[in-house]
Amino acid sequence: MSKVLLVDRAPGETRVGLFDSHDNALALYVERASERQTRALAGAKYHARVKSVEPGLNAAFVDLGIGAPGFMPLGKARKDDRVFEGAAICARVRREAFAEKGPLLVLEEVAKNSTDTPCPSLLAPAPDFLTRINTQDAEVREANREVRETLDAIFDEALSPHVILPGGGELMIEQTRALVAIDVDTAADKSRALDVNIQAIPIIFRQLSLRGLAGIIAIDFAPMKGAKERKKLETALTQAVSAQHGRMEIAPLNRFGVAVLTMQRNQRPISETMLDKAGKPSTETIALAALRSVENEHRANPAKALVLHAAPAIIDWLNNHKVFWTEPLLSRLGGRLTWEAKPDLAPDKFEVIAP
Repeated sequence: MSKVLLVDRAPGETRVGLFDSHDNALALYVERASERQTRALAGAKYHARVKSVEPGLNAAFVDLGIGAPGFMPLGKARKDDRVFEGAAICARVRREAFAEKGPLLVLEEVAKNSTDTPCPSLLAPAPDFLTRINTQDAEVREANREVRETLDAIFDEALSPHVILPGGGELMIEQTRALVAIDVDTAADKSRALDVNIQAIPIIFRQLSLRGLAGIIAIDFAPMKGAKERKKLETALTQAVSAQHGRMEIAPLNRFGVAVLTMQRNQRPISETMLDKAGKPSTETIALAALRSVENEHRANPAKALVLHAAPAIIDWLNNHKVFWTEPLLSRLGGRLTWEAKPDLAPDKFEVIAP
C-alpha cells in the first residue's frame, strides 16, 4: 500500500500528515522554527559532557549544551572507562525529549578532530525534518490550499479530547504525566455496549497514532453484560494489537472492564508542541494559524494589502518572534501586511481583511 506525506510549509512551522492510499490520515507531525535552536533533534551528534553516572539505572545523564540533559543507557559500556562524571564523549540523539524526559542518547565512536571542538557542542546536525519522519519512504507532496484545509481539520481532531464514534457513543482521551486515559462511552444507549466497544478499538489506535501518544494506555470500556461479551471484546482487542506495528504489550481485561496497553514511544506527542498547560491551543499555535490565514488570503487576493486583527496576546507573540516568520511571509507579500491588536477579540480569535 503506497503512502503519501502531505507537507504544509507555512510561516513559522511545517505541518505534515501521513496518509494511506485511501486518503486516511495515519500520523501527524509538526516542526516549529521557534524550537529549532532549543531542542536536540533526532540524529544530531554532539561532543557532550557526562553530568553524572547512575549505577542503579546503569545509565548516564549527559549535557548536550542544548535543552534538557540526555539519558544514555550504558549496557555493556558500564565497563568503559570513558564514561565517568565530567568525561567528554560523543553522543547521538536516538529519540527527542518529551514531557519532562530528556532525549535518549547512544554512545558514538570518537570522531577525528572531535576533541578539538568545545564541549558541549554540536558535531553534526540532525537530518532535515522530512528525512527524520519519512521512515516508510512515502511519496512527498506539497500542500495546496485545499490540502491545508484538510490538515487543519485533522489537526483539530487530533488535539480535541472528544472523539465522536460513528453510530453513537464517544471517546474521551486525556493525557497525564503517568499515562493516557481513554474512556469509551455509549452515550444514552447502554444496550449497545459491546458493539460500541468493538467499534471503538480501531478508532482508538488511529487516534493514538495521529496524536503521537504511547507509553501506558488505560482504556476504560463501557460496561458489558456478562463474561461472554467480555470474551468477545478481549478477542477483538487482542487481534487489533497483533495487527499494529511496533512493540506493544497488553494486559488482560480486568474485572472493571479496563485494558492496559504498553506501547513503545517513537515520537513526541503533537499536543506538547501545540497546546498549553491547560490543554488549549497555545498563543503560538493561534498566532501561526493567523499567519496561515494571511497567506491564504494573499493567495486569493495577491494584489491587495492585508491587515491582521487579533487579540493582544497574539500580536505580542508576533512582535516578539518576528525572526521566525517575517522573512518567509513578508517577502511573498511584498511587505503589504500590517497587524493590529484588537482587545475586543477573544484570545483565540483573529481576522484578516483586505481594505
